[in-house]
Amino acid sequence: MTNSTIKPKIGECCDCPAGSKPQYLTAKRCAFHYKVYRNKISTLKTKDKAEKVRKPIPRVSKKRQKESRQYTIKRLQFLAQPGNQRCFIEGCNNRADTVEHSMGRRGFADQWARDNNISLYLDVRFWRPCCNFHNLELERDSELSEKYQLSKISGKQKIIKR
Repeated sequence: MTNSTIKPKIGECCDCPAGSKPQYLTAKRCAFHYKVYRNKISTLKTKDKAEKVRKPIPRVSKKRQKESRQYTIKRLQFLAQPGNQRCFIEGCNNRADTVEHSMGRRGFADQWARDNNISLYLDVRFWRPCCNFHNLELERDSELSEKYQLSKISGKQKIIKR
């Protein structure tokens, strides 16, 4: 044994035959039977883990599922209005098939929206009719974004940096 302040336990192993000589014990077992005991316990634990049904993390939260249902209805109603039939980008005359969230989709626009629990995702005030091509372009092209999207801080036109 090593030089330690913990006094080792010496006695008869509970798994060895009766009358065997005293040995150092861990959990009332000799070194050999302790290894056998731990192996048995670890196989039981892994067996329990294998039997448990793993539930995957949902891709969409319950809150977002509710919002998505509302969003789909509002989006179709928004795009069906006569003024929202064409893309809002200058020079583009394509049919609008998506909604551009000019102030983003997360958070609340103002105190009124917070009080009425309307997130930017569902706030129609900041929606613009857009074709799919320009919707993707607004995400990729910072200059186009500066020109057509609103500032998330002030809600006004973005300051153009040059």
